[in-house]
Order: sequence, then C-alpha cells, then structure tokens
Amino acid sequence: MHASLVIISVLTSNKASKSPLKIIIHSPTLSSLHSPLYPPSPGAALQHQHGIANTPISFTVPSPQLWSPQKPNLYHFEVELGQDVVRSYLGFRTIEKKKDSQGVVRPFLNGEFVFQFGTLDQGFWPDGLHTPPTLEAMEYDLKVLKLLGFNMVRKHIKIEPDLFYYACDRLGLLVWQDMPSMNPDLPLPTPEQQAEFVRQMKLMITTHLSFPSIVTWILYNEAWGQLGAAEIQLTPMVKELDPSRPVLSVTGWRDSGAGDFHDNHHYPYPQCGTPFYSLNATRYDAARIGVQGEFGGIGHVPALKNLWNVQSQINTLNQTYEITANIDIWNYRTLGVIGDLRDQTNLFSCSGGVFTQTTDVEAETNGLLTYDRRILRPNVKKWQTLIAQIHAAARRRSHGGKQSSGLITQFTWPVELNV
Repeated sequence: MHASLVIISVLTSNKASKSPLKIIIHSPTLSSLHSPLYPPSPGAALQHQHGIANTPISFTVPSPQLWSPQKPNLYHFEVELGQDVVRSYLGFRTIEKKKDSQGVVRPFLNGEFVFQFGTLDQGFWPDGLHTPPTLEAMEYDLKVLKLLGFNMVRKHIKIEPDLFYYACDRLGLLVWQDMPSMNPDLPLPTPEQQAEFVRQMKLMITTHLSFPSIVTWILYNEAWGQLGAAEIQLTPMVKELDPSRPVLSVTGWRDSGAGDFHDNHHYPYPQCGTPFYSLNATRYDAARIGVQGEFGGIGHVPALKNLWNVQSQINTLNQTYEITANIDIWNYRTLGVIGDLRDQTNLFSCSGGVFTQTTDVEAETNGLLTYDRRILRPNVKKWQTLIAQIHAAARRRSHGGKQSSGLITQFTWPVELNV
C-alpha cells in the first residue's frame, strides 16, 4: 500500500476538553494501524492507539492546550500502516455564539469573547493570478497581518490550497471562509447551476472540517448568485454538515435573518452593531452577532512599476472608493476609519470587522501591500497601537467597562518580517 492512498479525517466537536478525539484513517484495505499522539511542544508521545483502517480510533486528552491566535497550539500525530507512516496534526478549540455579561450576542472562542479583526483577502498574484509563486510568498501576506495585530483573515471568494490553512493554523489566524459565489454580472442561477453551487458548497465544508483556524463559513457575498432567500434552506444544511462552526449566511445585504451573524458592508466608514444604518436591509439585528463584513477601501496609486501593468486596468484606477495623494495621507485616512471601528466597538455591539484589503488586486489599489508586495503602506507602530485599542475596547464593552482577569490584556507581535 502507498501512503498517497491514505486519507485522514479528524472528526470535530465543539467541546474541545470534554469529547474524545476521533480520527479515521481511510484506506483501500482494512489494515491494522498504530497511531501515537504528540504534544504541541517537543516531547514523548502522550498516547498510543491501535486500530483498524476505516474505523474511528479515539484519543482522550485531559486539559488539552487549546488553539488560539495568541497560542496556536497544535498536536501532532502519526499513523503507521505496515511500512508506511503518515504524519498530520490537529488543534483543540471551541467557537460558539452566545451572550456576554451585558446580554450582547458575541462569538466566543474557547469560552471567551474574542473580537475578530482581519482583512479581506482575495489571494491574487500579478504573475500567477490565483496561484502564489511560492509557499513563502503566500505566508508573507499572513505574516504581515500578524505583524500589524490582526487576528483574522476573510478568505474572499476563493478556496486556497491546504497549505494556506496550515499556515493560518501555525501562525494563529482565524479564518472566515467564503463559498465562491457565482458571477454577479450574470443572471440568477438556473436550477442546475444552483444544484452545482450546493454540491460544491458541501464539498468545501467536508474537506475543510479539520482546520482549527477556520471558524466561520460564509455562504453569499453581496447577493452574488443569491437565488431569492436560498440561504434559509442552505444554512441548516451547513449546520448539519458542521455543527461546530457558526455560519455567516449573507455578507453585505439581501439579509433574510438566517445564520449566526448580522453583517454590514459600508465604505469607507463602518456601521458595526450600531443604532444607525444606511440601508434598511443592514439594520443591526441584536439576536445575532454584529460584524462589519467590509469597510475601508481607501486607495493610493503607487508608481507604475508597482502596478499591474495592463492598460485596461490602469484606465480604471480612479474607480477606487477614494484615492489619497501619498502614503502619509493614506495612513491618516485608514487610521481614521479604523478609529471609527474602535469607537463603535467601545459604544455599541460590534464583534468583528473586515478591512478592505490585504493587497492591491489588479486595478484595486487599496491594499496594505501593493500588488507586487514590494510596498507595505501601514505605519506599523500606529496600526499596532490602534488595533490593540480595538481589542481593549471590545473587552471593556463586553464586561460593562470592567477588565476581565481571564482575558489576555496585552498583545505582542512576535512575527519578524523584513519589509
């Protein structure tokens, strides 16, 4: 038997410290197997289990070291089938929707409210489009987010290679995963197209269940391909496939009330969990988690050498939401709109936000990084300070102005990055 024929499934549960860990080794033969489980730090195996392929084997780990953005603890295990050895990993964490001490519905990670702040990440590259040139290049974008103090990334309309999610697991980045939408410029899907959308949605979920970094599934973005209120039927379907994660059924607008989140897109300024809104469809719903699915979008046009040198795209540069004259003004404007998110977090019911965006994408020049990744626009220290203030505001608001002794009160940025 060849190791390439072996597939490992880690069965998930939302009770990280109470339910036994179950692993299934899928193999074309009913071979006997041996599997040791190793702790996050180097050391001897915690447990050894023996079993049969295609049948669950169980590990019970008392008081596991939980996975979080601050401490991305990963356990490692091996599977030995005859002469073949397959290595993999897993993380213990919980994610759930519940009310905080003030009665506000929040996302709770490992039993504590964690404000989730990240960027819209489209995963485009000037040479490979959807394909990064190297693993290091892909990880570089994520390390920039960690450097600035973000703890989340919204993977927008793209499913990445597993190495992307492995990097998020190792670095400690929460992932909101979009289901790739149908083209917004096309008519609404036919019954056959909708059936294919549902098939691929199920496949996305079942093949990504084991990544601890993924904490939210997103079904529809800004009504793209959204057939009526299809999310009302799809959300329970997703919950049945994966009861361990909350679902953001609709990000943007056309919200029918389905799912665990109330989401709002508003440029450039956020309207996150606030008592004011621009569209009736984006009015905050206190029964769900209030998040800002997109905001920001402040642009800056770099030198031609840092742009995607395609004339048809260069001709549309002025279509960005707002263009600033230079990087200093860009920082002034972006810090201003992020400061609004901090204030809304402190005053209202905001539980997370997605800033647009990680990198420039073709004619969209509003990224933290230029499309070629050669220019990092943020003033790093100012961004670190402001993002830390957002997390502090979330803790204060969630505890009625009092600091919880059980929550992390200081953020550090251990990532070293040459920019």
